[in-house]
Amino acid sequence: MQINLLNAGEDETKEFLYYSKDGVYLGRSEGLVPEQQLFDQAHYVFDSNSDIVKNLDILGALRKRLIGLRKTLIAVPIKDMGKILEINQQIADLERNIEDLEKNVSLSQAS
Repeated sequence: MQINLLNAGEDETKEFLYYSKDGVYLGRSEGLVPEQQLFDQAHYVFDSNSDIVKNLDILGALRKRLIGLRKTLIAVPIKDMGKILEINQQIADLERNIEDLEKNVSLSQAS
């Protein structure tokens, strides 16, 4: 008999805690997924395992970093093609990370 430990307990009811951007407690819910209305209002959401379910600060910080990289790219002389390629790769990686985080937030909201 094989036991899949990674999926063990996925059907357990969890407690979700919701906080505003300022850290003000908004409420709590219990269930398999976060309560949609509270989730939409919250800036931070944690589950009963203290796992971060939603943190909009991370997404905001990544967007600011992306803007900074784009400004840096504009300032690089065209003769420094190696630097341009390096920054372009960093921008592409960061854009992918942002898209993945946005999808995760969207999927959490849809659940």
